[in-house]
Amino acid sequence: LDRVAVATANLLNTVLRQSQTIGLAWGTTLDAVSRALTPKNIADLKFAQLNGSANSINLVSGFVADTIARFAQNYGAQAVLFPVPTFFDDPRTKTAMWRERSVQHVLDIQAQADVLIYSIGSVTAKIPSHVYVSAYLEDSDLQELKQAGAIGDIATVFYRADGSFIDIPFNKRASGPNLKITRQAQYAICVVSGLGKVPALRGALAGRLMNTLVLDEITAHALLYDKD
Repeated sequence: LDRVAVATANLLNTVLRQSQTIGLAWGTTLDAVSRALTPKNIADLKFAQLNGSANSINLVSGFVADTIARFAQNYGAQAVLFPVPTFFDDPRTKTAMWRERSVQHVLDIQAQADVLIYSIGSVTAKIPSHVYVSAYLEDSDLQELKQAGAIGDIATVFYRADGSFIDIPFNKRASGPNLKITRQAQYAICVVSGLGKVPALRGALAGRLMNTLVLDEITAHALLYDKD
């Protein structure tokens, strides 16, 4: 994870340009990247949080806010937080909140992202994705996702082994963006480390949910040659 984080940090210093908007999906991997960044001041840069971070225990996650803040501070950029629940209890609540002007403002910024930076969530990862271990999902939620065939998530939006995501009912409660956004951004950078994420990574590749991939050698070898 540390080496992948450093490689991603180096990549960002070659990719990021003045006046760009960068969409960030928080999590364990992106937190590691935020700690590996090397300072570089870039004018008129925005880092926008792609998915909400509130849950039943914490209204505001210090883990998430700190990650976004480290990216912004490293580049002298603006941080745009997204203070909504990670998952809504009722899809109708999400629909109503998405009509609020303050929320719509953040959604508009997300949609303008030139660069996306995210990892893949997987319940089978050796280092568990933050969303699976920090009171965001209940056992009943995990069971529902299993029944729907979900194999992983990007920005807390779930997808299947073939990369499909549109018709997974649970996603109506998710705060993350429509994953079509990963096919539209100039750079959709997916950062992955760990053998436990290989099945989920295969699904994301099948769905063309990235155009740039940073991963470690062992995980890459398993992705190419381990067909189990």
